[in-house]
Amino acid sequence: MAHAKGNSPLVIWLRRGRIVAFAAWACGSAASHARAQAATGSSSFEAAIKEADAAWTAGRFPISRSAYTRALALDSNASSRAVYRLAVLHSWEGDLNRAIPLFARYVRLEPRDEEGRIALAKAYAWSGATDRAVAVYDSILARDATYRDAALGAAQALAWAGRFDDALGRYDRWLARTPRDVEAGLARARTLAWAGRLRAAEAAYVELESRGERLEASKGVALVAAWRGDLGRSERLWRALTAKVPRDPEVWVGLAQVLRWSGRAEGARDALTRALAANPAHPDAREQMRWVRADLGATVEPGASSTWDSDGNRSWQAGMVGSIHPSSGTRLSISGSHRWTEFNGLRGTSSTARATLRVEAGRILTLVGEAGGTLTRSGSDASARDHRFATGGFRATARLSRGFSLGGGMSRSAFDETAQLIQSAIGTTSWTGEGELQLPGRLALGGGGEVAHLDGGSVSNRRRAGFTTLRWKPRRSLALALVGRGFDYAKSPRDGYFAPSRFRLGEMSARFGLGRDLGWALGAEIGIGVQRVQFDGPVTTSGTQRLGLSLADRPRPGVEFAVEYGFSNVAATGAASVASGSLYHASNLNLRIRLTPK
Repeated sequence: MAHAKGNSPLVIWLRRGRIVAFAAWACGSAASHARAQAATGSSSFEAAIKEADAAWTAGRFPISRSAYTRALALDSNASSRAVYRLAVLHSWEGDLNRAIPLFARYVRLEPRDEEGRIALAKAYAWSGATDRAVAVYDSILARDATYRDAALGAAQALAWAGRFDDALGRYDRWLARTPRDVEAGLARARTLAWAGRLRAAEAAYVELESRGERLEASKGVALVAAWRGDLGRSERLWRALTAKVPRDPEVWVGLAQVLRWSGRAEGARDALTRALAANPAHPDAREQMRWVRADLGATVEPGASSTWDSDGNRSWQAGMVGSIHPSSGTRLSISGSHRWTEFNGLRGTSSTARATLRVEAGRILTLVGEAGGTLTRSGSDASARDHRFATGGFRATARLSRGFSLGGGMSRSAFDETAQLIQSAIGTTSWTGEGELQLPGRLALGGGGEVAHLDGGSVSNRRRAGFTTLRWKPRRSLALALVGRGFDYAKSPRDGYFAPSRFRLGEMSARFGLGRDLGWALGAEIGIGVQRVQFDGPVTTSGTQRLGLSLADRPRPGVEFAVEYGFSNVAATGAASVASGSLYHASNLNLRIRLTPK
């Protein structure tokens, strides 16, 4: 694979495959570069060496490691071949703490063997000792500036350490000397991508394509397109490669990753099945399949949240969602939640249960149906009032072309976000529609509208709402947007919800994320805008700010622990104080867990 982020193909290679690649290289170079020294004459030493060499030749590496260890315990410097091979065996097991001293001993025993120094430098680089690795590589280059493995090895070690400018400088110097070195050109393009210089990386790959190095460079172009957020283009490029080289597992892995990032886990599974058919032991395909199986497996998601605002509304909620894939293209979810609310001594609770079925009808149509119910209770135990609401709805989304989609639907729900709303016993029936058009330059234009009828409370009411969004996604982890939205209520009753005759909001926002598929990940969203609110009197204008932060840990595929915090001073459901011109703000804290049972 040309390169990747997160647990994408190349990073998996860096984590696992680099030791395997080193092992294969070391096997080939051991015989030609390791030379036997004088033996001790001890029969036990000779027997251990003979046993170790025979096991090495036969591929019985655990026996070989044990025998070499025994031989070197008898005489640690008697056989450089034994030292070298034992270092290789430890590196195959990922035990670099034992491999590195052995490689260093071999260099002392065979100071003229440059391949031994290369092995030591690689082990240093893989252990994270970048400066030591570069020093060893430079000691080789000081004697021979044209030694290719040392020049490229030093650049690669710097790139692995995140010292991208230093790495690129070394690649540039080497390519100035040998401009036709394709492998160096690909490594330079890969480093540009790791450094986040995606436009330059794509240009480097395209230039290599124009020189006839089409396959590896084309893989790089496809992957950089995904990193830049253009998943549709990346998918098209990967599919073109699968048609050209259908037996290449890497192109199927690249396609699978884009499909998984697009939320199409079943398509990703099919692509990975093709990759494993081409190479059942392919480490990238096997690792990606773990993620896809987690995405398609049954899940259990408990969560809890708390919300509070400057008007005195408080709420706490606990819930559970479970989902399964009953058949291809479908997901069935069952959820339940219970909410406690409070406002100036007024209390209310709301319990909801629902079932949701999502069906992917080919690549064009997605259907979602939902059915359930909500029970609300307001007041004290002695004077509590219960209300029951039937809830549910349906939604359809059609992808009419690669860059254009339309969707719409109807829903029925209880308006139960605050204690006053629960007391008012209001239900909402909404009809919605929206669409999105992909534009050149990774831009997307979206818009939609809603008509909602509110029944219950002191009076029936109607809400009309709309929004438009222009979003730019320069890379997968970053999105910038301009948003305009608004709504109008036909009436402004005193039923505990924000119901202006006119509300308008214009906002600029940025969303970005840091982290990989496994381990810790950080997300953030910032929005700054202006809101205009009108009830029966004059228009009130004020600035708005939003901040959202999330921190998640994914220790393995299918397991995630996350905490999220949000702050906003944009007028919301419980914002009664906006009518008097006071500053309104709200905060929320969410905790959630996602588990996929094995």
